[in-house]
Amino acid sequence: MACVGQAKVDGATATPHQSHYSSDKYARLILAQMNRMRILKDFCDVQLLVGGRQFSVHRLVLAASSPYFSALFTGGMREADKDIVRILGVEADVFEMLLEFIYSGVVNVTVDNVQELIITADMLQLSEVVEICCEFLKVQMDPSNCVGIYQFLEQIACLDMMEFTENYIHVHFLEVCTREEFPSLAKAQLVKILRSEELRIEDEYQVFIAAMNWVLKDVPRRKKHVVEVLDPVRFPLLSPQRLFKYIEGISDFSLRVALQTLLKEYTEVSKSPKENKMFSVLQPAKMRPRRKARKYLYAIGGYIRLQGGRWSDSRALSCVERFDSFSQYWTTVSSLHQARSGLGVAVLEGMIYVIGGEKDSMIFDCAERYDPVTKQWAAVASLNFPRCGVAMCSCHGALYALGGWIGSEIGKTMERYDPTDNKWEVVGSMAVPRYYFGCCELQGFIYVIGGISDEGIELRSAEVYDPVSKRWSALPVMSERRAYVGVASLNDCIYAVGGWNEALGSLETVEKYSPEEEKWVEVAPMSVARAGVSVTAVNGLLYAVGGRASSRDFSAPVTVDSVEIYDPHLDTWTEIGNMITSRCDGGVAVL
Repeated sequence: MACVGQAKVDGATATPHQSHYSSDKYARLILAQMNRMRILKDFCDVQLLVGGRQFSVHRLVLAASSPYFSALFTGGMREADKDIVRILGVEADVFEMLLEFIYSGVVNVTVDNVQELIITADMLQLSEVVEICCEFLKVQMDPSNCVGIYQFLEQIACLDMMEFTENYIHVHFLEVCTREEFPSLAKAQLVKILRSEELRIEDEYQVFIAAMNWVLKDVPRRKKHVVEVLDPVRFPLLSPQRLFKYIEGISDFSLRVALQTLLKEYTEVSKSPKENKMFSVLQPAKMRPRRKARKYLYAIGGYIRLQGGRWSDSRALSCVERFDSFSQYWTTVSSLHQARSGLGVAVLEGMIYVIGGEKDSMIFDCAERYDPVTKQWAAVASLNFPRCGVAMCSCHGALYALGGWIGSEIGKTMERYDPTDNKWEVVGSMAVPRYYFGCCELQGFIYVIGGISDEGIELRSAEVYDPVSKRWSALPVMSERRAYVGVASLNDCIYAVGGWNEALGSLETVEKYSPEEEKWVEVAPMSVARAGVSVTAVNGLLYAVGGRASSRDFSAPVTVDSVEIYDPHLDTWTEIGNMITSRCDGGVAVL
């Protein structure tokens, strides 16, 4: 007789055409029966002496429960044949709870007993109890006790749980560093935490204050460690005036002098990095905000065209909006001096630079720079050639402007800007002239992706430029032709996001290039097709900002104000808060 569907009887299950059944209820009944036998001392064949108390148990049950007891009762150990076995270093009450777990699978974990339980369970190799205790600690963890938990876990070398606790401290750092436990960290523990890229801070000054509060908690003993403790602090991101003002308030004379000397060295090195070889090697990492620090994304310029507008109704924008990565909110900041679309945008030494672009068919060579401290834009040296559809990125302490449309033809040249000299100079030509393409820096190389060729054709090709050797190398081609494409680097990969080609219109597809594997792969598409989209990486996520949607007929495409973020670990896009102004062919920068 044929079986249809799946049989279930009293917790037992069987699949179609299968005669083997299993029952979880049976396993529970057997365990309960063995526990009753232990309590009644039926068939018990060994006595355990623990902390002055005697426990009657079954060798087989305990040997099956953990490798510790298996080794104790087998393998020729001298305890194997004894009727009474002594276990040292374990409290009787704690052992009784673990014995209950062995025979029932149930353990009562509390704040008062969790430390002893996890230590003893680890010793007796009861891994299930260790996991239960770890889950309990995760639930109980808060900013006031996480440091103590972290120190305890380090003592017992519970590495997985230590990693979880360390991550908790990173995420809640601003709360943790103000609690009573924080100064109890050992110097090595403190330095390890302060070095982390994962600290969720609003600005680097908070790391400096946390380090100093640790020193000030015990100045006589800890001031000798001040250089080591402050080494993880990224001083190039801090205001020297603010630091020196703080130091003036230090009452201990020798500590104050040590700090003044230390900070004087930092500021002198920062002013003359070119003369300091060590600075050039070590400083780049210290000049970047931490990966999880509060970041601000700036959406700059571009053009806007509203629903129902004609092709000629596009209007170049001077407005700039700022997105707070913590509050997830957009606000307006100081506008550009010159409204422009098709501009180049990049960050260098904590400043945002904007170059080129066009308005009403007028192509610009002018450049301006935004200072986040003064919150103002100021003019800097102009390009050698006016350029729109230009790409720009920072690399090796300089800015590079590549290609673009210069009026009658595609610009073949590249220009390099030195902020010290405030001057642009032509440093070579592109391997393939192109405009409205994507560009980014990765590991000291400049990558150019897609765009439009001098024949007016959207490109699949990509190249990489080495600014040191001044050589171009061709990369594998993308699967799609992409002009007006957004490009950014994230986690040692390059992403080509959206774009446009004549055959498909605006694109929602996304491709990822790995320099290590030397190939493009397609990843999850955006929810909205976007040409002229601006893309950047913020705190381990990819942001796609604005663009223009496909038009179903021959009407002019509308600019969009929506923003999507891509999580590379989940391979998913999620829409977040819309910009105040829709825009296309603008630029983005992160500070």
